[in-house]
Amino acid sequence: MALVYAYDEMEQKNLPLDILEDMRHFGYGRYDSFEGFDCISLEMLDYENLLLSKGSVLFYLEKERWLCFTSRKEEIENLFHELEGKYPQERLLYGFFAELTKGDEAAFDTIEKEIMELEQVLIGTGKGDCVSEIISLRKRLMVLKKYYEQLLNVLDILIQNENGLFEQGMLLSFRMLYRRTERRFQNVLNLRESVTQVRESYEAEVDISLNKTMKLFTVVTTIFLPLTLIAGWYGMNFDMPEYAWEHGYLFVSTISVLFIVAGILFFRRKKWF
Repeated sequence: MALVYAYDEMEQKNLPLDILEDMRHFGYGRYDSFEGFDCISLEMLDYENLLLSKGSVLFYLEKERWLCFTSRKEEIENLFHELEGKYPQERLLYGFFAELTKGDEAAFDTIEKEIMELEQVLIGTGKGDCVSEIISLRKRLMVLKKYYEQLLNVLDILIQNENGLFEQGMLLSFRMLYRRTERRFQNVLNLRESVTQVRESYEAEVDISLNKTMKLFTVVTTIFLPLTLIAGWYGMNFDMPEYAWEHGYLFVSTISVLFIVAGILFFRRKKWF
């Protein structure tokens, strides 16, 4: 079984601390080969809450031993204890990498279901505000994308086996894990494309709604435009003969109502509202 330590225990070991500290604070998945040993730095993802991290691990690998430093010592020790019952000693590292993606299918199913429900809402009811749902989906998929990118980067260098730390059988297992991780990464890209399509559909719905509103305002403005002209005409400071006509007010009022009715009938016939 791998020896598991907390990060603050690194100083107690006869190890290249400057290299390990640099690997630890890299903040992303990294695999480096040095003379006689390899180092792996990984962030662990919480599939139940994709926006949170389950901590990080740092492996120091030599031919005859490998050490694990982590921010979650007790959890990693329990994990390796469980893996010992599933894998032989030489395949524990493979088992750990396989465990890193355990639960991703459930996460994918949840995201796919949310995307389908969001599409159904947009098509069926034309929900007015889907921005928060779309942003949430994009954030989680971005986290998944970065996570699988780090795994692919690490596995790609690991299977090169520069220091000869792994047997051919192990390398074959890691190649299979690499191809499986590639498929999951492609699944994430497909889901991101689906979210992009949903966002574009939502934007199209917003544009259609805005066009309808602008169309209504245009119709109302057009209908009342003659009344604006009449108001401007009779608002001029001139002595007009209609002012002395006893039926002048009734005449202007009737003309105004006729303009409104005619405008409404015209636009109703054109089916503008």
